Amino acid sequence: MPAWGLPPLKAMSCAELRARLHPYVDAELPVGEMTAADAHCAECYACAQLVARAHELRRLLRRQLWATPSPDLLAAIVRRLRREAALLRVRRSVLPAAVAASTTIILLALLLASRPAPALVTELVDKHIAYAQVDRPAELASHDAGEVARWFLVRAGLRVDVPDYSAAGIRLLGGRLAEAHERRAAYLLYEKGHMLLSVFLVPSSQREDALPGRRVTFRGYEYRAYEDKGYRTVSWSDGQTLYGLVSTLDYEALLQCADRLRAERTRHTRL
Repeated sequence: MPAWGLPPLKAMSCAELRARLHPYVDAELPVGEMTAADAHCAECYACAQLVARAHELRRLLRRQLWATPSPDLLAAIVRRLRREAALLRVRRSVLPAAVAASTTIILLALLLASRPAPALVTELVDKHIAYAQVDRPAELASHDAGEVARWFLVRAGLRVDVPDYSAAGIRLLGGRLAEAHERRAAYLLYEKGHMLLSVFLVPSSQREDALPGRRVTFRGYEYRAYEDKGYRTVSWSDGQTLYGLVSTLDYEALLQCADRLRAERTRHTRL
């Protein structure tokens, strides 16, 4: 059992992941099951490929349907499809399989286009909660920032800045590969006492003004402070990466950690 007192999640099998494939890809599973599925895909190449294909199908469907249909339009399309299906039943007694498949694909595409994606920062809070429940929240358990940075580079080709928060009594526990908004993300885990701090680095072009929460200025830089499900978050974006910190630590501590990460990022960029 983890040190913070929550029971570990049961590992997910290939059969269990395939049975939950569609709600997993749509991020509709409970956070615990989402994390178990993430962990399984990190170890199982076949399931990871299956999930990747499902994501690609959804991306293709969304690109084809650039506008969200109105409820009236959706209802009209459904009525038209039902009328045509009824006419075909009268003519041929049985609706051809090809027409049935086409109807299913059209309706699926419309529903996918009309379903709003979960807010990215909210998704990070859910992952913070879920990772706190697993027996090994860090794929690589290490207190060495250099070792963790090298692991991300070798494992996934990601250049990840791993800040040292030890001066503030915050200890690095390790890192793992995660997924957020259908993108591979870096996840760093820290601990202060029995309080966890999650640091996410997600490739994203999301603008600063699209982030949730109130604007907060700290040491000359602007951040967004937002609370969700009882957790505090501090986030910002440089136009290429979204940085998100999630914890029950107070905002002063979170902003100091954010400032340290920003300074580390700036130093490495100049090298």
